[in-house]
Parts: sequence; C-alpha cells; structure tokens
Amino acid sequence: MPPSLALLPPEPDDHDGPGPSDRPRRAVELFLVEPVVGEPTVPVEPELDPGRAAEGLARSVLEVLAGTRDLQQLTRWVTSEVHAVLRSRVQLSTRARSVLADRPVRPVLRIGTVKVARPVPGVVEAVVVVHGRGRSRAVAVRLEIVGSRWQASALHIL
Repeated sequence: MPPSLALLPPEPDDHDGPGPSDRPRRAVELFLVEPVVGEPTVPVEPELDPGRAAEGLARSVLEVLAGTRDLQQLTRWVTSEVHAVLRSRVQLSTRARSVLADRPVRPVLRIGTVKVARPVPGVVEAVVVVHGRGRSRAVAVRLEIVGSRWQASALHIL
C-alpha cells in the first residue's frame, strides 16, 4: 500500500449553490502513521532462581551424557537446537561405552562456583563449575524466559 493516498472531497448534496464544476477540486492527502513503539516489555521472571536452574540443568546434562538419565527428561528445559546437539553427544558417548564394554554409572557430582550474568532483560548467562571424581568441568548455559520457565537456548560443556 502506498504511503499516501490522494482522495477527492465528497460532492455536496445541495444543488442551490455553485455546481461541482464551478468549484476547483483539491486533492486531500492521507498519511499512514506507524504506531508508536513503546518501551520493550520485560518478561516476568520465573519463580525458580536462574542460578538454581543452571545448576540443575548442568547436573542433569552430565548425567544424561553418563548414560544414567534419559535425554527426554530435559526436553522442556532446552530448545530443539540444544536437544539435537545433546542427542548427538549422547549417541557418541553411548557408542564409546559400548566399545569399551562399560556400564553407565551415575556420576558423583558436586556443584562448585556458579556465576550468573544478565546481559538483557529476560536472558541469563551462567557458568556452573561441576566437580566429579576424576575431573572438574565448566558448563556454560544461556537461559531465556519461555512462558513461565527458564529454557536453555545454548549449552556448552568445557
């Protein structure tokens, strides 16, 4: 639709005065006005503390990779892209355990330092240090508000 439309004024109903041909016609311009965009709305933060959400997610992801937790349990807490990456990592770790004839063993994990940053409203980036028996890992996660809960849109295990 063009940004302005030229319209003619309506014809007068009375025939006593000068006729339409006696009066010059003038085009009237109408302009389409864009709505005023207000301040972006800040999503309501879920009740669950984002640091606690990152801790639980980090622990759960490491249990999934160890083969002691089903990946489907994390479906609502991660985006489809993160789920696809985790699925491929689970397949690799399952294949590696089968080659070595190892059984899945629930890892003994202790949560260490948790650092939380809020780059923009509705988004949290957290790093969770997780200590296991033989090694420590850092799990970096980006949480975004989806509906009334946190959902991981990015997850990296270092």
